[in-house]
Amino acid sequence: MRFVYLALILALSSSSAFCADDALLQAHMSKSVTCQACHTETPPAKRVKTAKCQECHGNYEALAARTAKMTPNNVHANHLGDLDCRECHGVHKQQTLACAECHQFKFEMPK
Repeated sequence: MRFVYLALILALSSSSAFCADDALLQAHMSKSVTCQACHTETPPAKRVKTAKCQECHGNYEALAARTAKMTPNNVHANHLGDLDCRECHGVHKQQTLACAECHQFKFEMPK
């Protein structure tokens, strides 16, 4: 049984270290937002739903207003409508810009 606990502790601590250089993860951690704040299920969901993001970040309209001065484009006010946050944002993977599937904006996602 001790081996199971040790394996679990090592797995959880190594997964945190694996993600530690991600900008989105660091932004959440700097505001003392724990993993459990978003991953409320047991076991944790691999992908957090947009509704969970909106609890802190607001609805699409509010987010577009907050990022209105984004350059070169406010990607939160787009013609695609209400995209799932995970289309662009990922705490445990490199962020990608969904707009880049068709457009070539000079916009760099945080690393």
